[in-house]
Amino acid sequence: MTPLYIVLIVLALLIIGGLAYYAGSLIAKLRVQTAQQQDAITAHNEKITKHNQKLVDSIRLIAKAVGEEQCELSEGAIRICRLLEKVYVTQDANYPTRYPALHELDSFLADYPTHAGYKALERKERMRFDVKRAQQEDRLKSDIKQECEILMSFTPAT
Repeated sequence: MTPLYIVLIVLALLIIGGLAYYAGSLIAKLRVQTAQQQDAITAHNEKITKHNQKLVDSIRLIAKAVGEEQCELSEGAIRICRLLEKVYVTQDANYPTRYPALHELDSFLADYPTHAGYKALERKERMRFDVKRAQQEDRLKSDIKQECEILMSFTPAT
């Protein structure tokens, strides 16, 4: 073996060793990054679970208040529908189809003026709005109460 071959073999071994070290360090970084990513996913899922639990508790409480007539149907429908919109689920839960009376009343009230807008109306106009709202509430009352009975034990669709 000539000295040139020996030098080339040593050089090849150094290059292979360097590449192996570099590959090993990249694999180690990948493992750390994967672990960090998994921790972030776990933390995110825990945050979603806590968020959903607060929403579920609120939905159940409002549904109970509506069922016990401690809360007006209109207010309960609006609040429950807004909370249902915020519940995080992985697939479309289609709550408007599952709770049609609540969503119908919520949709009916969507264009109604609130707070300052309501106060700015003339007395006669406010009465007209109140009569229409009361008619809708009376028409949907039994269905909303049934839906609220179901919502007292609400759990989000996964």
